[in-house]
Amino acid sequence: MALDHVIPLGVCESLRIPYEWREDCSNKVLACAACNSFRTRYEPKKGTKKPKTIVEFFNLRDAVFKERKKMILRRRKDERLFFDDHPWAFIK
Repeated sequence: MALDHVIPLGVCESLRIPYEWREDCSNKVLACAACNSFRTRYEPKKGTKKPKTIVEFFNLRDAVFKERKKMILRRRKDERLFFDDHPWAFIK
């Protein structure tokens, strides 16, 4: 397992999200090491503004979570297709 920030720290810094919000347990999730290592780097959409209230922060966090989940599921699907299309022969 790996500890991951839903809104990545780099994004939090670029949006100048307060330290208390970005390090709060509400912005952290446990992720399996494989999912956390997928190339699913999140980049905020152009025009994403700094949340001014905790409610805006939670709305951004929820949107990021949904977007990153879609990215991870696509990567898992691609990985599964790769392994299904390449049967592994056992060496005798």
